[in-house]
Amino acid sequence: MDVIDLLMQQHREVEALFDACRAAKDDASKKELCVQLAEALTLHSTIEERWVYPAARRVVGNALIQDSIEEHGEMTQLIAQMIRARNDVKKLTSLVGELEKVVKDHVTMEERDVLPKLGQKVTEEDLGMSCKDIVRTASEVRREEMRKLEGQASV
Repeated sequence: MDVIDLLMQQHREVEALFDACRAAKDDASKKELCVQLAEALTLHSTIEERWVYPAARRVVGNALIQDSIEEHGEMTQLIAQMIRARNDVKKLTSLVGELEKVVKDHVTMEERDVLPKLGQKVTEEDLGMSCKDIVRTASEVRREEMRKLEGQASV
């Protein structure tokens, strides 16, 4: 699997998590799915920001990548708000809806304007490591990022 396939797979997984959040029958399930969603989006953003976007800047240009980074910032803020609201299911549901809109817009733009241009132009050599190593390293970063967000939620 190359990094483009990985990102596309992650997009589909996040879409499935949003569907599952909407379909959750009880508060406990909804809360757990929101945590999974936060973790999946944090992992995805980490991979894009640390490995894909630096290589993509030279292929697709700075403006598109800067827009994506700004969308990631908006997602991170919404994820932090979700973590703070995890015991208020009504607020959590509202935030998930807001997050879904941002993510859908981001995915649409990325799949239309960024990923097709990258295609075979970005290699593991450009990224500095294999896709497998990127996922492993990003998973470690995601755990740290989630701890930070949970720490902010406690304050």
